[in-house]
Amino acid sequence: MAYSKEGVMAQIAIAFGQGAGAIRVSQQAAMELRRWYLDAITDTILSDHWESEAVNVLERIRAIGALAERKARDRGDTKILASDVYSSALIVQETSDTDFCPPPPPPDV
Repeated sequence: MAYSKEGVMAQIAIAFGQGAGAIRVSQQAAMELRRWYLDAITDTILSDHWESEAVNVLERIRAIGALAERKARDRGDTKILASDVYSSALIVQETSDTDFCPPPPPPDV
């Protein structure tokens, strides 16, 4: 099957939401997730790696969603903020340390 950049980004958004559970994801948080991962979805990832690595990558994205959800709840908020996505992605990527983790973008939150 041929994978597309937008299709994989949609899978990433869904996995994040699975991790986040019932808490609301702000538009800024969704855009922060996109900022982190859209450009990391290269043609090589799509053609050579996504079929075999998707389950591992998406599990890490679910972990980012779950951690972002905890950060929001810990501060008593009803929504995930862009800063929750940024800090959660930093932690999960540092812990994961795989070749599929893109370099962090500069802080913008």
